[in-house]
Parts: sequence; C-alpha cells; structure tokens
Amino acid sequence: MCKFVSGIFDMKKLIKRNTMKKNKLLLLLFVLLTAVSLTSCLGDGEDSVRRQLPTQAEIDAAFNVMKGNYQGKLICYAFDEQYGGWKKDDSIASNWEITSDTTLLIKHFPTKFLAKSVTNVSLKQAIEALPAQDLNFKISIRQARPSATGFYIVPLLADLGNLTYDGASHQIGVRFIWNESTIGKFDPSTKRMGIRLIENGIYVDKVLKDDVYRTGNIYILHTN
Repeated sequence: MCKFVSGIFDMKKLIKRNTMKKNKLLLLLFVLLTAVSLTSCLGDGEDSVRRQLPTQAEIDAAFNVMKGNYQGKLICYAFDEQYGGWKKDDSIASNWEITSDTTLLIKHFPTKFLAKSVTNVSLKQAIEALPAQDLNFKISIRQARPSATGFYIVPLLADLGNLTYDGASHQIGVRFIWNESTIGKFDPSTKRMGIRLIENGIYVDKVLKDDVYRTGNIYILHTN
C-alpha cells in the first residue's frame, strides 16, 4: 500500500528515454523527497490497474483537505557532464498553493533555475534578468485515500514572453513534461507534500530548439 514514512527517502534511480532528443539521451531521474518519503508510486502493481479512479466526490473530499498554501524547499538537479549524471545543483525556500482540484501554483519560481540548461549565453542572460515567475501547473488527482492523496503533474509551457537575445526579439517558453515520475503526494494526517517536476526543453518563437538547450533539470518541491 502507498504510504509516507518519516526521515530521508531512500534514493532510487529511474531511467526514462527522452524521445524529443535526436541522440535519444537517457534521462537519469533522481527520486529524492527529503522531507516526505514515498514507499511506492501512485499504483500498487497489478492491483492498481484494476482499481477504479476516484469518483468526483472523492476528489472533492481530497481537495478540501489538500487545498491551501504550503512552504518548503525547491531543489534543482542539473546534469553534470564530469560526474556523468544528475546532481543537486541549487535549492531555495519556496511557497506554493493548491488553488483548485486541478491547479498547482508555484510562486516566485527563480528564473536562474529556468536558465540553467540554456547554452546560448545571450538567451541565458536574458532569462536570468527576468523576475521570479509564478507558474500555474495543472494537476490530476488519481488517488484519494484517507492515508494519501496522489496526483499527476500535467505538462506546462512556461511563457516567458518576448526576450531579446543575439540582437533580435523572440517569444520564449520553457517546457515541463509529463511522464510516470512527474507526480505529487500528500499526506492528509501530517499535511506534508512532495512534488517532482521535469523541465526539458525551450521554445523559441513556438519552435522547440535543441541548439540553445542541453539536458534539462529535475525539480523536487517538498514541505519543511
């Protein structure tokens, strides 16, 4: 059964193929929830396949317990070429809010994080010069139990507006993707929450550009 346990999460490795990269780069995803520990993902093996999704009434009840403001830490993991894998790169205090049963608002997301994987120096500086951004993620509650609420993070294109780099103005968006590891878990009894996000692309004038971007970042958001 899915449950939260106290203490440090036992770090595991998960390899996911990034189909958007021409070289079929394998993303090594660190599953690291420091304050909140998850003993399994949203499902419980074959039993989860047979289990019905929560009813709207169950979703509403779960949201009523989970809604509100949270404080904690946002940790950024970046790919280290010398290390050959993902390493903790930076972290900051963070605030976020569950505003509805379908919306997660992360407040003041640092643009220096969004610029970490940008390889074009001029574009990187333009993104870093922006103020921190409020990012609205859509969520989908897929598990609603008295012991735990689980939800998926829906893909997001974070619109940074028109930025000038290399002497021209371009519309810039940072892509956050979905896969089975972009999830959130909430413990109703302790009000603790852990969320995992994956950023892995940048759009320039609505076109995904690999030539100004490298491997992306993994983010862990957790309550204190």
